[in-house]
Amino acid sequence: MNLAFCSSLKALPDSMSQLKELKHLDLSGCFQLRCLPDSIVHLSQLKTFQLSNCHNLKNLPVQFGKLQSLVELDLSHCPQLGSLPDSIVHLSQLKKIQLAWCHELKNLPVEFGKLQSLVELDLSSCFELGCLPDSIVLLSQLKIIRLSKCHELENLPMEFGKLQSLVELDLSSCSELGCLPDSIVNLSQLKTFRFSECHKLKNRPMEFEKLQSLVKLSFSNYS
Repeated sequence: MNLAFCSSLKALPDSMSQLKELKHLDLSGCFQLRCLPDSIVHLSQLKTFQLSNCHNLKNLPVQFGKLQSLVELDLSHCPQLGSLPDSIVHLSQLKKIQLAWCHELKNLPVEFGKLQSLVELDLSSCFELGCLPDSIVLLSQLKIIRLSKCHELENLPMEFGKLQSLVELDLSSCSELGCLPDSIVNLSQLKTFRFSECHKLKNRPMEFEKLQSLVKLSFSNYS
């Protein structure tokens, strides 16, 4: 179902939960949409849910994690989204979540590492994001994590190197990032690594040569 750029849409009817076979729902650019009905969690066959550019969306239903078939979730450019419900960690099929430009997002659920199918995580320009939960290192399938312009991010979990499937890591313009964990040299599959414009970065691990798969390394204006 494509409702993209229905700019006057403020709410969805509870009756949408009756669309039991719905697999794709696009609400991108519904600028006036403030919330989703709790009943939407009954769309048990939903695989892709696009909510990008919903500028007034402030939260998701508490039981959002009941969308057990969800594979892709796009919440990018939702500048008023302040948090994710804890139940989101129960989306066991989720492979891709886009949260870029969610300016008010301050943290991720503590048990975020339960999203064992996650392959791509985009947190670019989440200006208020202060840290990542330690459990993120349990995302054994994660290939891409983008954290560019996360201006409040000061460090990464000490065991970040456990993300053995990681292929791309973007930390560029993380202006408060003070150090990189030594374990980062254990990212044996890493091909692209960016940490340019990290002006407070005081040190980098001494054994970068261990990153044997590295193809692209960008660290311009490294302190």
